[in-house]
Amino acid sequence: LFSKVERRDMNIKPQDKTIRELLLSGRQFIIPRFQREYSWEKKNYKEFLDDMINCLIISKGQISFDQYFLGTMLFVGDCFEGDKGEIDVVDGQQRLTTITILFSALSDRFLEKDEDTLSKQIFKYIMTTDDNGNDVRVIKSKTHYPFFSFYIQERQKENIKAPSSEEEQCIKETYEYFYNSLNEKTLRNFLKKKYGDDTVEQLKYVDILKAVRDQVLNTTFISISTKEREQANMIFEILNAKGKRLSDVDLIKNKIFEIVNDTEPADFAEEKWKSIKS
Repeated sequence: LFSKVERRDMNIKPQDKTIRELLLSGRQFIIPRFQREYSWEKKNYKEFLDDMINCLIISKGQISFDQYFLGTMLFVGDCFEGDKGEIDVVDGQQRLTTITILFSALSDRFLEKDEDTLSKQIFKYIMTTDDNGNDVRVIKSKTHYPFFSFYIQERQKENIKAPSSEEEQCIKETYEYFYNSLNEKTLRNFLKKKYGDDTVEQLKYVDILKAVRDQVLNTTFISISTKEREQANMIFEILNAKGKRLSDVDLIKNKIFEIVNDTEPADFAEEKWKSIKS
């Protein structure tokens, strides 16, 4: 597959970026229809949060973030140059969705401590606005709409329905794990294993939450952009830098949707795929 990719005249643009730069780029990140649904298991999102907390540095009564590399992400379109607009996420949606869920849980923890400003500030990485001031979801996907929007992308969680699919249940369980793990006692106990009781107890809980936020935002990754969707789909098959490996079904879906790419006047392939999967 690599040789197949290399034979083509591909315009690939890799860039070293942070999660903060990506989420503040003013783009809306679209999860294409060929992508698998959100499916990280507990071992995946637990490892991610553990890595974030383990990176935290406590020194002289202060807590700060450290370097962490999140792998590569693949996009159709340039996230950082040119006109702002929609960007297709070809590889990286599991990590971006997980980060969004974590930020939603952090926002709720800030609210509980009457830190309304901190809650609002972290939500700018979940919801943005267009040039007309209209609200725009930073991440948009057909498969988990509207559950994800109401459960994760709203600061005031109201009228939330019970999960009705495996993906929605996975989103709910991920949020609940993050929310519970960000409990003050749980966070302090985690840090005490590394730094001891006295060092951790002198820290304010809100400062620990801010450090977790900053650790995620300053996490680095390699952004790979290509203009051609066909090229991106080919690269997608060999890029799976972090997280749960692609299943045979995921690879089949990717290959089918690489070929069957008509979406108008109706996306018959997507509807047929749902039926086949069921």
